[in-house]
Amino acid sequence: MSRNADLYVNRMGPILVLAPASGGKLSHIAETRKVALQRDGEVQSGLCRWIFADIPRNTLEDAWGNRYDHQVHSLLAGTVAEGEELIKALVHEGFRVEDSPDLFVPFQTLDARDAETSDQIRVRHPRAFALARRERPTMRQLVTAIRDSVLINH
Repeated sequence: MSRNADLYVNRMGPILVLAPASGGKLSHIAETRKVALQRDGEVQSGLCRWIFADIPRNTLEDAWGNRYDHQVHSLLAGTVAEGEELIKALVHEGFRVEDSPDLFVPFQTLDARDAETSDQIRVRHPRAFALARRERPTMRQLVTAIRDSVLINH
């Protein structure tokens, strides 16, 4: 990952991952957390990331017939289209976006219609819980944060 980037991006099928770069214009909102990035690997710092995915909603049903969402929805910042719009807006504002294949979240094989998978997601995907940024970023919030940071740092 480059120190010139403002935002790292990785698209894997129906999943888009974005992370503010710690060395770019968004560095003041970049976050890291301790996590084992590889299964049974060493604990190290990992960039927190927004996860955008097109995973159907209300696909599970409880014992009484009530529809509910898969646990993965608690980790999402929005749909892939919303993530792509955010990237376009940031590029339009002059931010540098860099593809980063190392930036991933292992949800490609997730079954949003399987209650057992939903119940086990924290056990099966602990890295995603550790690294997911759950707030939904808007262009306005990012630009305001950047302007505030510039004013405070001068």
